[in-house]
Amino acid sequence: MYLQKLRGRAFVLFLTLGNVSAAEPQKSVELTERVITATRTETERWRTASSVTVIDRKKIDEQQLKLLPDALRQVPGLVIADRGTPGSTVGIFLRGTNSDQTLVVIDGRPVPGNLAGLYNIETMALDNVERIEVLSGPASSLYGGKTLGGVINIITRSGKGLTKPESALSWEGGSFGFSRETLSTRGSAGIYDWSVELSRTDTQGYRINSQMQLTNTAAKVGAQLADTLRFDLDLRYYNADIGDPNNNDDPDNHLLTEFWSLSPRLVWDTTERWKQTLTYQFGSFRQVATGYPFAGQNNRITSRNHFWEYQNVFRATDKWTISSGMSVQDLTYNRYNDDDNPLFFGFPTNPGSKSYDVDQEETNWAVFLQSQAEILPGWNLTGGLRYDSYSDFGEATTWRAGTSWRLPWTQTILHANYGTAFAPASPQNREAGVWGFAGGELVNHQPELSKGLELGIEQPFADNKASISLTYFHNNIRNLIVYDPILFALSQVNQARTQGLESAFNWQPSESFGFSAQYTYLDAKDTSSGKRLVRRPRHTVTSDIWVKPVPKLRFGLGALYIMDREEANQVDVEDYLRLRLTASYELSKNCELFARVENLLGERYSEVQGFPAMRTGAFAGFRLRF
Repeated sequence: MYLQKLRGRAFVLFLTLGNVSAAEPQKSVELTERVITATRTETERWRTASSVTVIDRKKIDEQQLKLLPDALRQVPGLVIADRGTPGSTVGIFLRGTNSDQTLVVIDGRPVPGNLAGLYNIETMALDNVERIEVLSGPASSLYGGKTLGGVINIITRSGKGLTKPESALSWEGGSFGFSRETLSTRGSAGIYDWSVELSRTDTQGYRINSQMQLTNTAAKVGAQLADTLRFDLDLRYYNADIGDPNNNDDPDNHLLTEFWSLSPRLVWDTTERWKQTLTYQFGSFRQVATGYPFAGQNNRITSRNHFWEYQNVFRATDKWTISSGMSVQDLTYNRYNDDDNPLFFGFPTNPGSKSYDVDQEETNWAVFLQSQAEILPGWNLTGGLRYDSYSDFGEATTWRAGTSWRLPWTQTILHANYGTAFAPASPQNREAGVWGFAGGELVNHQPELSKGLELGIEQPFADNKASISLTYFHNNIRNLIVYDPILFALSQVNQARTQGLESAFNWQPSESFGFSAQYTYLDAKDTSSGKRLVRRPRHTVTSDIWVKPVPKLRFGLGALYIMDREEANQVDVEDYLRLRLTASYELSKNCELFARVENLLGERYSEVQGFPAMRTGAFAGFRLRF
C-alpha cells in the first residue's frame, strides 16, 4: 500500500515536469552571490566554508510567500512543524536540533523570544524583507548562545540609491475567509532614504475557533550623514489576534501576541580598509492567553531585550580580513498567572493564583574575533573565537574553523567546517516541572553543548546555468533538553546525535524555465536510549519548477514530501506530499494579477500529531505599482 501511494505521488510529479520544455539558453553568469550571515561581513558565499541558503526578494514575490515559515520550508535540512491553523505555534528543526536552538535575527539584531525561548515566526510577515539567509550548523563563535542549529537572518529592504520613489498596493482574497492588503513605499531624497511596508491579514480558518487577524508594520529609515558616516533606524511592529482550537476544537482558547522593536545603527567607514559599526536594539514581546479550561494556562507573558553591539572590520590586505567586536544583552521575562485555582485535576501545580509565577532577568556580555584569509588563489581559511559570560550560566568559549577551495579548472567548490556551540536553557525550561507548567523552584538544567562538522562539494556546469551540491553534517549534542510524555516533565539527554546528507540540484537554462530540487536525509537520535528524536523526518524532498510561456505569464509548482517521522512515544506519523501551484500575469508595467492554490491534492495530514493541516485553498489578487 505504501509503495502504491509513493508511486502515485511520483507519477503526479512526473506528469507535471513532463509538460514543461526549455527555451534558448541564457548568458552565463559568475558564481558571485554574496552573503553576510556566515561571517558577519559581505562575502562571496563559496568563500565562507559554510552552508548558507538564500531566499531573495524575487523568489518571495514570484512564489507568493507571505509569512516566514512559508519561505523556510524550502531550506535544506530545515523542518517546520505547525499546528495546522493560521498563527499557530511553529517548531523549527534545523539539522535535527530543537526549536530554541536556532537564532532568529533581523539585520543581525536579535529578536526577543517568548518564555519557551522560541520566536513567533508564525506571525512574522515578509513585508519589507530583501532576502532571508539561513546559516546551517553551529554558529556560537559569531552569535553566541542558541545557535546549535544555526542562524536565520532576515535582511530588510532599503530605499538607498533609488533615483525616484517606488510604491505598491496589493490585495488578495480566497478560501477560509482570507483577505490580505499591503501598502509599501521606498525611495530617497537628498541624504535621506526610507522603506516602509504595512499589511493586514484576516482569515477565519477552517476549524472552529481558528481565526486570525494580523497587522504588520515594518520600516527602515536612513541618513547619509557624511561620505563615510551612515545612520539607519529599523522599526517594526505586529499585532496578532489568534483563535486556538488546540486538538479538540476548543471554542474559547484565545491568544493575543504583540511585538515591537526599535534599533538605531551607525556605520563609519573610518578608512578604506577599516569599518566600525555601533548598534542598539530594544525589542518587546507580549502574549496574552485567555479562555483556556485548566489552571495555569490563562496568563500574560512579557519578554524584553536590550542589546548593544560594537563591531569593527579591518581589511589588513586584499586577501585578509579581521573582524572583532563586543556585545551586551540584557533580557527580562515575566509571566502573570490570571487563574484563581492553582489545581490541575486535583493536583497542585507550581503557578500561584493571580500572581507573577515567572520573573527573571539575565545579562550576558561577549567578545569575538574572526579571521578570513585567501592563502592561495581559490583557497580560503576562516576561523573564529568567542567568549560569553552569562549571569545565570557562567561562561562559555566557542570556536569555529573552516576552509573552502574553488578548483580553477572545473570551478568545483569543496568546503569543510567544524564548530562548537552553547545554548542556555530557556526561561520556561528552567522552571518547568511536572505537567510542563512553569513556576516555583528553578530546575537545574545544564546548558546544551554541541560539536558540529560538515563536509561539502558543489559543482556548477552547463556554463553556470546548473549546479549540484552534496553536504554531509554530523552534530554531537550533550545535555539536550527533551519532553518526556510518560513523566509529563522535561529531562536532559546525556548524549544525542544528528547527522545526515543535504543535496540540491538547480537548473535554469533560460529566462523562461527553471527547476530546483533538494533532498535531506536525517538521522536524529538519543544515543543514550537509542530512540529517535521526535518530529524529525528521516527523508525530506522539496522541489520547485516554473515556466514562462510568454514573458508576462508565469506558472510555478512547488512540492514538499515528508517521509518517515515519529511523534511522542515513538508513534509513526503518516507521510505526506503537499503541492503548491502559483500563477501570475503582468497586465501592464503597473499592474500584476496573481493566484495560487495551497495543498493542491487535498492531502490530509498533520505536521504535529492531532493537529490537522489546512485543506485545499485557492487565493487570488492584484498588485499595483506606481
